[in-house]
Amino acid sequence: MRQPLSLTKKNTELWQQYQTLKARTSMLFPTEGAAALGVSEFELMLASPYSQYIGEQCKAVLKQFENFGEVESIVRNELAVHEKTAPYHNLKLGEKMGLALNVGGLDLRFFMWQWQHMLAVTDTSRVDKPSYSIQFYNAEGGAIDKVYLRELSDENISRWQAMIGAQLQTVGAAEVTLKAQEPLNEWRYKALSEAERTQLQKGWQEMTDVHQFHSLLKNLDIDRASSYQQAPEKMTHRLNMSAIEAVYEKARDAKCPIMTFVGNSGLVQIQTGTVQTLKRVGDWFNVLDKDHNDFTLHLKDKALAQVWCVKRPTKDGIVTCIEGFDNKGSSVFSVFGQRIEGTPELVEWQQIVAQIVEKHSHTEALVPVIMVEAEGA
Repeated sequence: MRQPLSLTKKNTELWQQYQTLKARTSMLFPTEGAAALGVSEFELMLASPYSQYIGEQCKAVLKQFENFGEVESIVRNELAVHEKTAPYHNLKLGEKMGLALNVGGLDLRFFMWQWQHMLAVTDTSRVDKPSYSIQFYNAEGGAIDKVYLRELSDENISRWQAMIGAQLQTVGAAEVTLKAQEPLNEWRYKALSEAERTQLQKGWQEMTDVHQFHSLLKNLDIDRASSYQQAPEKMTHRLNMSAIEAVYEKARDAKCPIMTFVGNSGLVQIQTGTVQTLKRVGDWFNVLDKDHNDFTLHLKDKALAQVWCVKRPTKDGIVTCIEGFDNKGSSVFSVFGQRIEGTPELVEWQQIVAQIVEKHSHTEALVPVIMVEAEGA
């Protein structure tokens, strides 16, 4: 456990350190600022003069978002930021999992055991641009979701503040303690034994639903990236980093609707639709479609460690995605062609992917392809 954090006294020194860093570094958002200062993002935002800790009843707040019209949900990990504005609809939350199934809108998959702490951040210092958000964090202080009020009527703001006030009544403690963050090691390739590799390939070819893939990997205790190196022939192709920008350009030019997934420890957010405005700014590749469909993607694609084209069988035919990983082996983002359950994959998407594989395949092997029989196998 870490040292307790006070809920009654602001860490003004930490917040000032962040402001000093921001003045020297353009576009230093809290995620990057917290990393630079060696603290969790929760700890940094708790130090903000605009934040209030509103407890742990995350489900109670999530269930109220549908009352506020369009809100903006910002889901990010270290290398990708996924921003979508739409109403909250069709929310179903279980004990461990949840979803809001809204194709083209706020399409969300929740891992509720990760949702631990909430901050209400109310910044009215700029009269012309007030900001009202509820921010959700895991037990280690990592950000899961930031939900911003976007319909700023007096009535909406009043009900938003009333929601915050009700949650404040649930906070009885004067301090909160975060769990220690376990450091993630650099990704290392895991080679399967010959028998295990046969099991992986057989299970892969027999899939009837892409969701069966998780169980297949869990049973073999192997990560996604390592499994892609040992997949059935022609089911995976390692790609160059240039493939990412190219796939979005081709989808734009073909007006092919695609699904972009970005997630973290507690939430995956999915955008479905066509893309229009693509722009590179420094290290970040961006989809700037606020005016088109209220969607924005920022992807630090040059920092990705691996990019793969992956094909998986389903009862409706092959489903194909492009997926990127960071240097810890964590999945940063993935993109699919739009697909409705019970229908085959879009022909346009299959053509795009075939062109990407042809022109952007990574020629060097990630690891030696020769597999060594595991000791004792």
